[in-house]
Amino acid sequence: MILAGVDLLVTPGDLRVGVDVALEDGRVAAIAPAAASHPGGADVLDGRGLLAVPGLVNAHTHSPENPMRGLGDGLALEPWLARLMGESGPYSGEDHYWCALATAAELLLCGCTSVVDHVGMTPLRPEGFDGVMRAYRDAGIRGGMAPLFSDHDATADLARSLGVVGVDGPLIPQMAPALPTREAIALTDDAVARWHGAEGGRLHLLTGASGIQWASEELLVGMADLARRRGTTMQLHVLETRVQDAACRARFGGGSGVRVLSEWGVLGPEVSMAHGVWLDVDDLDLIAAAGGVVVHNPAANTRLRSGRARVRELLDRGVAVGVGTDGAASSDDQQMWFAMRLATLIHRGPDEEHVSSGDALAMATSLGARALGVDGLGTLAVGAPADIALLDRASFGLAGARDLEAALVLSETGGSVRHVVVAGELVVRDRVPVRFSLDDVHAAIAEQRERRLREPADPRLPETIARIEALRAALARTRA
Repeated sequence: MILAGVDLLVTPGDLRVGVDVALEDGRVAAIAPAAASHPGGADVLDGRGLLAVPGLVNAHTHSPENPMRGLGDGLALEPWLARLMGESGPYSGEDHYWCALATAAELLLCGCTSVVDHVGMTPLRPEGFDGVMRAYRDAGIRGGMAPLFSDHDATADLARSLGVVGVDGPLIPQMAPALPTREAIALTDDAVARWHGAEGGRLHLLTGASGIQWASEELLVGMADLARRRGTTMQLHVLETRVQDAACRARFGGGSGVRVLSEWGVLGPEVSMAHGVWLDVDDLDLIAAAGGVVVHNPAANTRLRSGRARVRELLDRGVAVGVGTDGAASSDDQQMWFAMRLATLIHRGPDEEHVSSGDALAMATSLGARALGVDGLGTLAVGAPADIALLDRASFGLAGARDLEAALVLSETGGSVRHVVVAGELVVRDRVPVRFSLDDVHAAIAEQRERRLREPADPRLPETIARIEALRAALARTRA
């Protein structure tokens, strides 16, 4: 394929105006001044009036949240999570398929070409892995899935230590381990063998765990070792809330969860950590020294009252910080342009070094790509994967742009996206997905929403939320 006469943003700071971009074998093969004509039979896409940018990378989301949008408005993370798990019910392999396809559709239509989907499966079976991965195969997106496993609950231990009554198992009952830890790791190993690197390397099966406070040493070390042995990456939640930080410090004798990850040998360039809101200065240094990846989720962190990550300090230490939308119920959409805009705007206090638009654009492309471990992803240099969003320069977001990169981050909504290319294949043409029907996706998600509304919520939910709020109140008293 040739993108003819396009304006090409190779990477922030490198704009090529009016060039032909040749794509071969899923990669950028050549960039040259626009030719007056092209060989007969060549697959040519007219790029005049279009801006080609690296496809955005959503480095953290949860596709099963698609039928649960708008849930728990105003709740903090822990009570919100109890409602999500207590009201969503079970997911079949087909349920996972349609939720992941809906995620891919929303992302592709806004010019996002890569995703890391951190998926909890209820019940935990191979069909859950397969449903997600089939969807990303069929959609044409560069899809990565990490399982979200739990086998220990330090938040429950913390609640008991603070005198919260009635906590005789996990604080959120649905967090009880679905499988013994070794079986969960073996199940992941099997899925990696079947899916990682499929579709010419477009699909990625990551290893994963829910978070430090919900995982044993055996699970965290086992998943990190599996990722390194299989040549893939790993994702987990890290210190998203004050409750999680307090639970880790109580569990580890006052030490932070990140320090323990370092001591256990989990930290490394193949491990991405979602959120990282409650990091201390020593944590920042440990992550930087290990070459770890942090994924900033500004919408969810604000929506769920978790706090604000120390993004500027991480970037200044050379940490690769990506951007994630989080799930469609925890931040209510998969709109990466909105996430990117928040990633710069919420860090602009009167007395702090801000996160620039250029920083945010890099975070949503090349830095976030580190979570998938694909060389060159997030740029459009020769040899890089041909993952490209083509935007209409006559649209509201770009027609009046004085500073192109700032306008992309601060003005663009995704409405300018006309075509999308993934691994050299045109998967969105004239704002319409090529490989699947949006009507089918919308109907499937609506059916799941209605079915889950009909199913009764877990009867333990009121007591669960009361115990969580009692824990939060007890923590507040310890800070007073």
